Amino acid sequence: MTEHEIHSVLGIGFGPANLSLAVTLEELGYTGRSRFVERAADFQWQDEQLIDGADIQNNPFRDLTMPRNTGSAYTFVNYLASQGRLTDYLHLNAKFPLRREYAGYLRWVADSFRDAVDYGRSATRLTVADTADGEVFRLETDDGREYLGETVVIGTGRSPRIPPVFRRSLGPTVFHATRYLSSLRRLRGRALRVAVVGGSQSAIEIVLDLLGRDDVAQVVSVQRGIGFRLKDTSPYSRRVFLPEFIDYFYPLPAETKRRIRAELRSINYAACDQDVIDRLATVQHEYALKGSDRLRLMPFSEVSEVAPHGSGGVHRLVVRDVNNDTRSVYDADVVVLATGFRDFGLGPDDEPYHPLLADVADRLALTEEGIPAVARDYSVPVARRAYGSRPLRLYLNGLCEASHGMGDAGALAVLSARSTDIAESLMPEPEGVLGPDGVLGSDRALQPDRTPDRVLGSGALVPDHGIGDIGDLVVDEALR
Repeated sequence: MTEHEIHSVLGIGFGPANLSLAVTLEELGYTGRSRFVERAADFQWQDEQLIDGADIQNNPFRDLTMPRNTGSAYTFVNYLASQGRLTDYLHLNAKFPLRREYAGYLRWVADSFRDAVDYGRSATRLTVADTADGEVFRLETDDGREYLGETVVIGTGRSPRIPPVFRRSLGPTVFHATRYLSSLRRLRGRALRVAVVGGSQSAIEIVLDLLGRDDVAQVVSVQRGIGFRLKDTSPYSRRVFLPEFIDYFYPLPAETKRRIRAELRSINYAACDQDVIDRLATVQHEYALKGSDRLRLMPFSEVSEVAPHGSGGVHRLVVRDVNNDTRSVYDADVVVLATGFRDFGLGPDDEPYHPLLADVADRLALTEEGIPAVARDYSVPVARRAYGSRPLRLYLNGLCEASHGMGDAGALAVLSARSTDIAESLMPEPEGVLGPDGVLGSDRALQPDRTPDRVLGSGALVPDHGIGDIGDLVVDEALR
């Protein structure tokens, strides 16, 4: 079934990224027709990791909207006040909100936009369709519905990273951390031996949660590094989450960006907060005093083989020491992969672009590395078939770490700034008013595209004299 209405903005996914965009569009007075399609049956955020005691590691004032609009009705503070919990929260003197409380805040805001969201529909394919008014995006969902949109904003988050050795074993007892709580609930009533792979904040939280469960007999933590390392929480390092850093980072050469990301990795990856490290170290010491092997840490290790063992659903793991190449064997009933998410790139664990872009990838401008060339406003140039045709506009909302820096790696801190950049670029330029490129808003669709230095930054695969023709296609000038 195809909806004949052509939406001005068609959002794929309705997590925090596109929720923040919906708030921003409303508060900026956007009058276009917006629609969002979300796979989940209702709004949810990290439902699989709402572990008791876990917090969000983010200043609560850097919420969906406050950095842009302190008077917004959709701030975290207003949520607390509406629930009668503001005084109690302030009394806690907590550095960060509990993850469960922040999830409640996000659901509360999402309730105000329920009429703009179709829940329970999973996007399966994105293509370009011809209409009487020109080309539009066509989004297909798993229930046979089709949506049409002039602009698509992908806000689905990144794909889970599954180490190759585990890909054939995925199932009810081998799963990514994004399926943790629901998978564990289905395994109640058994004395479980659980292996947790990874050294991230999620990994240590899961280890601690498992140790608090009576039906878990043993927990083994497998990670390539020396152990759970402390996250870099210096206010100077965490400048990567400020809009000013994005402005600094974006125009840098690709090789410089890779070097900076590697240098700053401990801010966000394979690193943990002090409080959970201290808790685990105390628990480990208590088990040692008791002579208990319920917790086993395996540093400098990786799982090199995994195979079924026996008839009871046991997984036999061959664990290799990455330094001396020795091997040991561990049998696990459950394996939790706290292994993070895939970046966009051409590395062995990367993907060149979001899977939904497969059928439109040949219309996208690419960098020298072969990944989508993302503009400062998070849009990607989409080729069109003739000058004067309606431009197609594609935005990546929260998928741009390689181009925009670590703040785009799922960080809540940049939600407001990023959604403002996207929303402002979607706002129509009044007729008779010159845009930043000297083109009248009413004449923009008829103008040739601007040069790649101003549109794509360095390294885009377009001619030096301007974007011009790519085969029989013309790249849209909508990036600004």
